[in-house]
Amino acid sequence: MCEYYSCSQLTGDQLRELNVSPLMDRQVLKLIPRRCKLFIIKYLDGTLKEAPDLDPNNPDRQLMQDVDTVYQIGKELVPVIVLKPKPKPERDRIVKEAVESKAKRK
Repeated sequence: MCEYYSCSQLTGDQLRELNVSPLMDRQVLKLIPRRCKLFIIKYLDGTLKEAPDLDPNNPDRQLMQDVDTVYQIGKELVPVIVLKPKPKPERDRIVKEAVESKAKRK
């Protein structure tokens, strides 16, 4: 989600590239609650496993073997993210370092 730019005009690949770009700052403005139904199973050895299809009234015997706790999650928090360009001097420095690094490899 983005409050400042028309992200609907960008493809998923373009958004992923912007998210990992060293020229952009990724800032989380707030978290929006969203309802969901999910079960997380914690086993005796401390491992966790997601079980979205778990039926609490009729649990799978094999899945429940060595279970310590089952957590039911009814809400998730989705971040509202803003991508802003880093300050010009910092972007120039990053580009210069990338060019120098590329020149050294040749």
